[in-house]
Amino acid sequence: MELSQTLASVPLLSSLDAKTIKRLAQDAKVRTYEPGEVIIREEAPASALYIILSGRVRVDKNPAVDGEPLAHLTDGDFFGELALIEDNPRSATITAVDRTECALFVSWEFTALLKENPQIAVPIMYALIERLHRHEKREHRSA
Repeated sequence: MELSQTLASVPLLSSLDAKTIKRLAQDAKVRTYEPGEVIIREEAPASALYIILSGRVRVDKNPAVDGEPLAHLTDGDFFGELALIEDNPRSATITAVDRTECALFVSWEFTALLKENPQIAVPIMYALIERLHRHEKREHRSA
């Protein structure tokens, strides 16, 4: 499947028109990560938004302290948006569980995309709320 078709099927981007999707496909940096490879480290500077094209990743907070992952993400999921929105360091470590292919969008491209297409802020907001609730449940269980 062509990258623009894959990106158009991603819920985060599904509201965008074909011209915008085509531009995103041209701007995307596609990277493949092997199982066990760390994609981003907690506290590292934010540099890109990642959309999983295929594969599965594990999301960990303080992985050396707690062996239980916060979540697993798979095809069509995204990560890295929080650090870009806040302009803060990464809040979690993301590690490939399976061979994983991601489309990366550097921070300025992501910010421009949000300004040009504010409707994509809605799925980002829902994902952030879901992640917040998952974190609160985890905190409540460990208390």
